Amino acid sequence: MSYRSRRGILQGIIGLGLTSCLGSFEVVHLNNAQPYEKIFPHQNISTITFAHLNAADLRGNTTFLFEFISEEEARHHAQWLGNLLLKEKVSIISLNEVDYAGTLKTGGLDQPKLIAEYMGEPYNYVLFDQYMESPLWTTGNAVISKFPMQAVHRHLYGTDCTSLDTRLGHLFKDFIHTEVMVGNKTLNIITTHLDDENEEYSFRRKEEAEELREYIKNYYLQYPDHYLVVAGDLNDTHDSKTMKMLLADGIIYPPRENFGLKTHQSGNPTDDLDHILASSNIGIHNYRTFQFPWSDHLGLICELELLE
Repeated sequence: MSYRSRRGILQGIIGLGLTSCLGSFEVVHLNNAQPYEKIFPHQNISTITFAHLNAADLRGNTTFLFEFISEEEARHHAQWLGNLLLKEKVSIISLNEVDYAGTLKTGGLDQPKLIAEYMGEPYNYVLFDQYMESPLWTTGNAVISKFPMQAVHRHLYGTDCTSLDTRLGHLFKDFIHTEVMVGNKTLNIITTHLDDENEEYSFRRKEEAEELREYIKNYYLQYPDHYLVVAGDLNDTHDSKTMKMLLADGIIYPPRENFGLKTHQSGNPTDDLDHILASSNIGIHNYRTFQFPWSDHLGLICELELLE
């Protein structure tokens, strides 16, 4: 099926069923974990393991947007991912394309919360970012952390949600800003997912990248010493105009080694679409991929060194 046909079907189905433009943007606390504002740590932590994954709704390597999996399958896939992250000793994971409660095609579960529950203590902080909410399908991004976390900002690509056509034009994409308390340091994480556009509509991805770049610039002007990581499926390569735009201001940088690792399609990856970038006061080490069998993307994992 052509890209235009898939987009048309998606717009039609969502347009018919849409009840609100977006769902929650909040941190969910597990195991009675204390909220961010009540924690005052003194531990000095200089290095953490960070990962990013386009999870493809835990459904597998499929181009069919409405292929169903059962609740049992969704739980198995979530547990498998949780076990992998534990084995890799990941402290924080940024996620694209995760479904939330009520989504019939993926078992009706809050996928990020389920992954964190399988990981157990101390992975008690889950950021919900439901950038699209409908009766049949609620989806978005997420962040799971073993460190206290708070939601800072969500920016919806395609201006505001008062215009259905505008939001649908960007397939409900956004970027989110999360603040994580890593010992006595504060790590700021921006997670995004840019549109997968063919050449005719590539201007939309450029618009999204410009909006993201503007936010990063404004944030840096206010807080030039803060630790900042930008992660996501940019749907563009390491040498693309999109990437050059994001790096042009000298605020965020790619890893020194292995920049441009191929992450899509996961079985035989040919494109480098997923990326982790960081401010100059963060060292990115041991930058590598990992495979989650139920996604068309490989994940990215690295060690982040928070430099003094």
